[in-house]
Amino acid sequence: MRNLHNEKGIALITSLMFTVLSLVMTMALLSMVTASIRTSGAIKRFRTSTEAAYGGMDIMVKDLITANFGYKDLSASNYITSMSTYMANVNSLSIPSACLQDKLKNPKSLWQASCKTDVSSDAKKAFDVSFNLNASSGSPYIVYSKIVDTMDRKFIVFKTNSGALTRTLAGNSDTSTFALEGGSTTEGAGVTVPHYPYMYRIEIQAERAQNPLEKTKMTVQYAY
Repeated sequence: MRNLHNEKGIALITSLMFTVLSLVMTMALLSMVTASIRTSGAIKRFRTSTEAAYGGMDIMVKDLITANFGYKDLSASNYITSMSTYMANVNSLSIPSACLQDKLKNPKSLWQASCKTDVSSDAKKAFDVSFNLNASSGSPYIVYSKIVDTMDRKFIVFKTNSGALTRTLAGNSDTSTFALEGGSTTEGAGVTVPHYPYMYRIEIQAERAQNPLEKTKMTVQYAY
């Protein structure tokens, strides 16, 4: 009976239980801190790649597309040379084919067969143009861009005095870079908006050169 009431060693067991409980709480706290650091880093990388994608979008829609309309009548080889010269200040500009020119001036139904090989949402596959954007630290971002769809322009049907029906294309009558300039002071004060503008769906992907998993994808609907 004396052995049943022996309480020797209870302090050791109690201290071991508190030690284990303290270790569990410490591990849980360390796990939460580590997860928070990883989340903060992921958010920072996502925001940086997103800013790179927005920057690539600005270059694509405000510079490349606008400039392309002025070169719509060049041959394929001259077109690529002219655009590469015009955008010479863009780092590592790559225009692998004249599909960009074909997609900008034609509706999707009139694209060349080689330009329809891949119209998926993956901008990196069969891209129309790519270039680099420097980061504040680390390796640069590579921006891939691809036009995957265009809105067919409208045809208006007229009936002549002889009864014959004719079709005319309704849309931008002038696709040069001077389309928005007026000829007089009054005319130059405003901008004439075409009834049927050119519409493009553009896929853009920005990824870190040394870490392709650090990337952002976006879809842009653009009207010229």
